[in-house]
Amino acid sequence: MPLFPPDLFARSSDALEDAVEATLVAVAGRWRSFLSKPTFIGISGSAGKTSTKDILVELLRGEGRGTGSRGSNNTLMSVAVYLLRVQPSHEFFVAELSEDHPGIMRRHLGLLRPRIGIVTVVGNDHWSNFASKDAIAAEIGELARGLPAEGTAVLNADDPNVAAMAEGCAARVLTFGLKEGATLRAEHVTAAWPERLAFHVTYGGERLKVQTRFCGAHWLPSVLGAMGGALAAGRSLQACVDAIARVEPTRGRMEPNITPDGVTFIRDDFKAPLWTVDACLAFMREARARRKILVFGTLSDFGAGAGTPQKYVNVAKRAQAVADLTIFVGPWASQVLKARRPGDEESLRVFRSVREASDHVNRITREGDLVLLKGTNKQDHLFRILLARRGKFACWRDDCQRRRQCDSCPFRRLPSGPRTTREAASGSAPKPGEVAAIPPLADGEQVILGLGNPEPRLEGTPHNAGYGVVLHLAKVWGLTWTETTQAWIARGVAEGVPVCLVRVRANMNEIGGTLANLAEEMGFGVERCILVLDDLDMPLGKVRTRLSGGPGGHRGVASILDAFQSDAFRRVKIGVGQAGAKVDRTHYVLTVLDPAALATLESANETAREHLLAMLKRPPGPSAPTGAAVP
Repeated sequence: MPLFPPDLFARSSDALEDAVEATLVAVAGRWRSFLSKPTFIGISGSAGKTSTKDILVELLRGEGRGTGSRGSNNTLMSVAVYLLRVQPSHEFFVAELSEDHPGIMRRHLGLLRPRIGIVTVVGNDHWSNFASKDAIAAEIGELARGLPAEGTAVLNADDPNVAAMAEGCAARVLTFGLKEGATLRAEHVTAAWPERLAFHVTYGGERLKVQTRFCGAHWLPSVLGAMGGALAAGRSLQACVDAIARVEPTRGRMEPNITPDGVTFIRDDFKAPLWTVDACLAFMREARARRKILVFGTLSDFGAGAGTPQKYVNVAKRAQAVADLTIFVGPWASQVLKARRPGDEESLRVFRSVREASDHVNRITREGDLVLLKGTNKQDHLFRILLARRGKFACWRDDCQRRRQCDSCPFRRLPSGPRTTREAASGSAPKPGEVAAIPPLADGEQVILGLGNPEPRLEGTPHNAGYGVVLHLAKVWGLTWTETTQAWIARGVAEGVPVCLVRVRANMNEIGGTLANLAEEMGFGVERCILVLDDLDMPLGKVRTRLSGGPGGHRGVASILDAFQSDAFRRVKIGVGQAGAKVDRTHYVLTVLDPAALATLESANETAREHLLAMLKRPPGPSAPTGAAVP
């Protein structure tokens, strides 16, 4: 029995963090009791909190000293930290309040004790912690119900879940929106890019024109919510209108950036809950531009319904209806290839890495193009696409998980991350004078590609199961291997069917570019190619076939799908998983198997041969794009 429990230090770390938070909250709460002059304002909602807060701080700052929380820091500890910066002479303090788990709003209220509360909208953010929109609304609604009688609840009249928060609210209620009867009502809204959001507003008998710097009509709740908060704090409508004309969009939230060569990037890459995609699609539908390009990274907070892959597919279908080109980036990207429209395949592209997407976007865009980046900053850092266009940018990691903006990251000039498909392919392409002539594929000849790593030290590892199958096929069918600069190739006839066995000379994770070069040279497309690969999620020695599909977590397959921009590859999968074993997957697939496991794999080679023969004798599908599709 170990002297210490294995999770002792993890538990100690959690306990220390809880203790620090409790201490900060207690100290900040004590400090709050001494602050009688400032007006304390809390903002909550599923979206728009940060922008509403930033706008409101600017509206209030024009007539008095005050402060607000910074960025999107809305946890209880963050609010406590910023509360400790409030001075007795300040006139206001504005904080956005998280609603990420049940019970947190009451703790916020106990600390901040706001006089004014603003609620933007109710969506599906943090669905996994609540499981229903009603539960999310109830948590956010605690802000309105917790206000004092002399306070003011500023509520979105256009969102039924928010409007309902007026019931049971002891404070005065100021509503905002487009709805008839709203206290602060907007009319004649325009926002079609390149125009910015503008509207007329009525309040207390006044009617004024409002011109903002915001992109898209969906920012109306944030703008009106901030104006409502300022009005509740004693500002005039005219002062609000004058101030808001100078407020710029918050970074990473529909923030426009125009490059010197005339390409406009709209950064909406801070976070991407699925339900907010509608606003981006509406913006692009109404926008006026030479060409409209949508780039999607990681989506989140899917809510109930269909599984994650299908939701990406649904977004891809809708995006193609409003944009000239739609691009998906990340581990889910290749799942959307099935959403391609027949005859218009080039309007949807997928890339597994941001570097690949950046390379493509920055090569094809021209003056007058409008590019909207929609993703989750911590997972994607899509901002790098714009930074790379502006100048040298070296960090292309897709797993750093840092929350900060990439232009302020100390590692931004440190070379890291994967090479692009074009770079990887160029490293393996034949050099002038070294080209070994490879005859093009004959009529009816089909390619069987065994996936693996070419390094001798990796022979006998799970990741080289595909290599093992094609080596077995060559032996059984009596075919001879020919070495070229890009691959080992064995050609002949297998039971009446012309075949070409291939082992690509490229690392597994970068195989796509080299295979695309080979496909271009030999003149074959996905319809004439069968992939043979290892599958860690299948029992050792199990063999299955698929006619198409995503990479299933296999980076070699992901590289191929990226290079060919198609998921229509037929495939034979060889199970390499260990039942009940908990292993480091990356380490395991690159570790030589023991003799018993190798024997099991070798016996599976014959089963794989039978599956492949069945596929070979079935006529290939219609023509698909070849490797030449890679620009």
